[in-house]
Amino acid sequence: MRQTPHQKEVALLREVILGIRILPPIQPDHLTQEFLQVEEIGIAQPEIDRLIVVLKQSSSAFFDFLENVASRFPAMARGTIVYDIRTALVKALADYVNRDAASIGPRDVEAIEAQLVTWFDRLSTPRRVFVPCIISPWRAPRFSIGPADFVFIDDIQRSDFYPREDDWLGRSHFDEMIEVMKKGRANWLARISVEGCERSKAEEIGNVSAALAVVAIQLTVSPSFGTRNMGTLDTHRGLTVRTTISEADGYYSAKRSNVEPGMPIGDGTLAVFLRNAKPAIKAVGRLVNSFATGNYQLPKLERAWCDAAYWLHEALAENTDTVAIVKLETALEVLTKAESTSGSQARVEAILLTFYSLKPNDPVTSDSVVTARQFAKQIVRDRSQILHGTYSTLHSNMEMSRSGAETFVIGVIRRAAEELELYANSLSPSDDISGFLAWVRAKQES
Repeated sequence: MRQTPHQKEVALLREVILGIRILPPIQPDHLTQEFLQVEEIGIAQPEIDRLIVVLKQSSSAFFDFLENVASRFPAMARGTIVYDIRTALVKALADYVNRDAASIGPRDVEAIEAQLVTWFDRLSTPRRVFVPCIISPWRAPRFSIGPADFVFIDDIQRSDFYPREDDWLGRSHFDEMIEVMKKGRANWLARISVEGCERSKAEEIGNVSAALAVVAIQLTVSPSFGTRNMGTLDTHRGLTVRTTISEADGYYSAKRSNVEPGMPIGDGTLAVFLRNAKPAIKAVGRLVNSFATGNYQLPKLERAWCDAAYWLHEALAENTDTVAIVKLETALEVLTKAESTSGSQARVEAILLTFYSLKPNDPVTSDSVVTARQFAKQIVRDRSQILHGTYSTLHSNMEMSRSGAETFVIGVIRRAAEELELYANSLSPSDDISGFLAWVRAKQES
């Protein structure tokens, strides 16, 4: 039997309408769980002059309808949080109170969807998000990685985006932020262009985009140059000097180390690093731009890369080795879309074969007795046993060294970015990891 347009949505909307009510306004402290239970309310949306509610009997249909809208309008789902869409939908449904459910038809569904689209379009203007970052204390020329434009702290007030003289409020916002940056030793400001999002979502995506752009530096500059704790100020705050004091037999000893991110880079060196790693910086920048704008050439592969890069970013800053190993292996797992331990090992073996031409029984290095298969098994097993409690998170002697795992994952994430840029421009690329790895192998063999 042929379905009529919006047949599923109409059925859901009719069920929702049966449970929509408008009640008198209520004080915030009276809107308690007990009140909702007594009144059998599933969703409550307070406003100044009224309280819009969806009764429990219709809650399930409401959320099914909401999920349907989100799936039909992916730009809306990406550009705002579900709670905001829920609020907008509740307000739209208020016009249907006391409406005969039987009278609801496809035009009503289209009217509500159009109302939500109009609401979203009004909010989702292009934005520039400014994110303080901890990269290096040394001055360097302004540089860009994808949509992220990085400016040294001393150059902010001379930049093209610093508010004009008559915009005293805008200047006060920037000046206040500069003071916060100075206190937090965040010497770089990233300006990220984000499209298709309302304000709070744009700020969230802007912050993550800045972190992903910093990953480009972590992929191309050795950890020995202080890249490990680079990141955004909000997520990577920390001491610049680490001091430890211990006592034995009545004698005290102290150990001090400078842990400020980027300190070993030195004056004038960052620009050289970025210039020497231009292909990788460009490849990562393209992927970060896809994330910031929501415009992907290969959505599955590019989103997986961004997820993996963020896990690597968090792993590098992790203090505990066992937790770092878990995050590093998770980076590989989300990159390759593995869904089981055996699947993870197979994908790591596939990476070793694809990117390093190492067959399962080949030694991972010329002076190692560990084979590619053993290496893959070790890195996957450590993560699995830590998460399942077989290994203690705080008292484990893992076979896999943290530095070895970091080197491997950094190499894989960087190589994947560079190969993805080429793959995206190849003839009819398939948007799946198997097709991608097969293409890389075929390219190498040819």
